[in-house]
Amino acid sequence: MRIRRRKILAAAILVCLTGIASSSAQSVEPPPTAASTDVSPVALAPPLMTISLDQMQELKEWSRDFLNWQKAVDRWLNLRKQGSWSKFLERHNKPEPPAWLQGACELLADDPQFAAACEMRARWSDDPFTVRSRNAASTAVAQKEAPENSVWWRHVHLDGLWSTTQSNMSVFGLFGMHLTVPVEGRMQVFVTPGVLMMSVPTLFGTRELKAATDWGVSYRLFEAGRNTVHFNLVHAWVIASGRQLASPQMTLAGFSLSFNPRRP
Repeated sequence: MRIRRRKILAAAILVCLTGIASSSAQSVEPPPTAASTDVSPVALAPPLMTISLDQMQELKEWSRDFLNWQKAVDRWLNLRKQGSWSKFLERHNKPEPPAWLQGACELLADDPQFAAACEMRARWSDDPFTVRSRNAASTAVAQKEAPENSVWWRHVHLDGLWSTTQSNMSVFGLFGMHLTVPVEGRMQVFVTPGVLMMSVPTLFGTRELKAATDWGVSYRLFEAGRNTVHFNLVHAWVIASGRQLASPQMTLAGFSLSFNPRRP
């Protein structure tokens, strides 16, 4: 009887140990890891804006009114006696842009239907006097920095009041023409030989008109209105000299006149 109790007690202890061992032998699930921070890009839909037909009509009318107002401002600024700016605003009310246009321009500035209106909206708050001063300054800088357009006829010279540099000759250059090209500073040189009508003495004590060709240099003296006066020193050759008293070759000095293009 005692032995049987011991066997029952041993069996109960074995059952308890087996349960503990099985519970300890169960796999322990690892703690949950932190969620991954990698986020795939998500394409966001562009903001939408609905513009009604009434708003489009309102925009069309405002654009027309603002352009007319700007034309009135330009005419007023070009008047010799402009009067008061406040009086002008009383007669020409500056049209207010649609309230929704600023937001629309932030989204639709590149749209062909809104590009012109958005540009006008950006200029709406500009002061006309400041704009005129800024435009005048920009134009002056552009004209100063722009390369000067070359006009070929500005280098054409009309000659007159010429005489020889030798004291033993009484030869006069009456009128002629030559073409020059700038060299440096005020100095210019003949591109091709010029032509000159000259008064030369003959063996019979009379004078004759003779054609001559010349080549030399010109020096710019001063401006006279839209003209420029030059001093010229040339060597001339009389064509078909005949029996005149003077030598067919001589040095002449005289003046010429060139014409400047009209400034814009």
